[in-house]
Amino acid sequence: MYEWTCMTFLVTFGGYLNFMYQWGKRTSDHSNYGRNDSSDHDSDKGFQRNVSRCDIVTWFYWLGMTSLAIVVPSLPYLFGITALFARLGLMVGGGLVFSAFLAFASEHLAIRAFIKGCEDFNQRLSRNICLC
Repeated sequence: MYEWTCMTFLVTFGGYLNFMYQWGKRTSDHSNYGRNDSSDHDSDKGFQRNVSRCDIVTWFYWLGMTSLAIVVPSLPYLFGITALFARLGLMVGGGLVFSAFLAFASEHLAIRAFIKGCEDFNQRLSRNICLC
């Protein structure tokens, strides 16, 4: 049952992140296209803008959620606790830590997906205008 719960959460949450990404692409402000931000023109200073699709912060959130989902149910076994109420207390306490981190990471991942959608829309606009 635990595996099905995790799988259902991952599929549902992945759909939610995809929705936030698409929403960011749809609600991207067209007036931002003509504005010159200093971050967009770092090439004048000799720096190149990071264009990697791999976001290390997102990896940390996903790895944190995955490791907590594995460690929390196995805490009583790792500590060698055999008493019933001590095991339940440890699992409930670990579950609270897990749910707090899950809420924190979910919020930040959704915000990052929305912003990435906005950035991808603006990059697509600039590429289309350059090709014309």
